[in-house]
Amino acid sequence: MSLFDLGDIKTVKISQPIFLKGNNEKGILLIHGFTGSPHDMTYLAKSLNEEGYTVMVPRLPGHGTSSLDFLESNWRDWLRRSLDSYFDLAGLCKDVYVAGLSMGGVLTLVLASIVNPRKVISIAGAIFTTEKRIALTPIISLFTKKVKKEGYGEKYDNEDLKYLSKEYWSYNWPLQAKHLYKLMKIARKRLKFIKSDILILASEKDQVVPLKAAHYIYKNVSSERRKLEVFKESGHVMTNDIEKEKVAETIINWLKE
Repeated sequence: MSLFDLGDIKTVKISQPIFLKGNNEKGILLIHGFTGSPHDMTYLAKSLNEEGYTVMVPRLPGHGTSSLDFLESNWRDWLRRSLDSYFDLAGLCKDVYVAGLSMGGVLTLVLASIVNPRKVISIAGAIFTTEKRIALTPIISLFTKKVKKEGYGEKYDNEDLKYLSKEYWSYNWPLQAKHLYKLMKIARKRLKFIKSDILILASEKDQVVPLKAAHYIYKNVSSERRKLEVFKESGHVMTNDIEKEKVAETIINWLKE
């Protein structure tokens, strides 16, 4: 399979990029996570736009389309899309902030180490993960690219979510996880170059990213102004979970400080 074999691919409606024009000359780039899509950032995007921000939520390459497309994407594609989106938003707004969820948090940190926006937000930033096997993915991916998850039984009523579950969430992805692992290592090495004001959000009930990740980010960035907020009830996708209103409120209030 190659890029030349992707002629029939299309992005499902729920995964389309989001762009919301604001009125305060400030923009914020929101970056979704691994196997996720802009849909995960919808509530936060709308909440920020209601406060006047111009909001851009790009769809990372290989996401929200099909498993075949996903297998053709890599960490460079994801970082390049994030950078290009930042450049685009910077051309529209006088001040641009960046926030990312999970792998999007990792991309936010790497991006911040390059362009140092005035303010950045890491939401469950996955510079570490509870899945220890990710360190083996450079080897595992030599033998298999896609492994069916045992016991996966999530059910969805929405047809787009059913499709995404079938294409993405019912599998483990050793090859793509290898690229995520590469990004994680890059982000850890580049934390010292981050001077932006930073808000770090984490949750005690996150089963994917351990709390030590948030504390590691807090300790190792070079930001003079840094803040860590730990939530009690949210799962990993904090922007679309039980405390999503509180997450959005925390971000909005911090941006106003």
